[in-house]
Amino acid sequence: MVSTDPPRFVVATHVKPGRDADFEQFLREVVAPAVARVRTHQVGRWHLHRPADDQPEGASRAWLMTFHGPSALDDWNLEPLFDEAYGTEASQEHLAHSSDMVEGEQVVYALSGEVEL
Repeated sequence: MVSTDPPRFVVATHVKPGRDADFEQFLREVVAPAVARVRTHQVGRWHLHRPADDQPEGASRAWLMTFHGPSALDDWNLEPLFDEAYGTEASQEHLAHSSDMVEGEQVVYALSGEVEL
């Protein structure tokens, strides 16, 4: 299922310099399969947006993830997702790998819908 509804949450993640390919691979090879394995109702309800290579001056450089549908933000928490999909030991390894790529805290924006102009 592919979402066509507006996002409920937008999460900005600042990835350490030189780690973009690792981050994208992690989401493709670890996060997406975990969602498909144990959270089938969330498949197609999240999207990843890569930062532009040619960032204009003054722009913040971040990977953006949009989450759609009726899920609560906690439903997208990686630790319980990984615990359920991979077991506790592998989950901790994946979380450590993820933390190693990310710089600072993620910034979360909750949205209530699109405004027509």
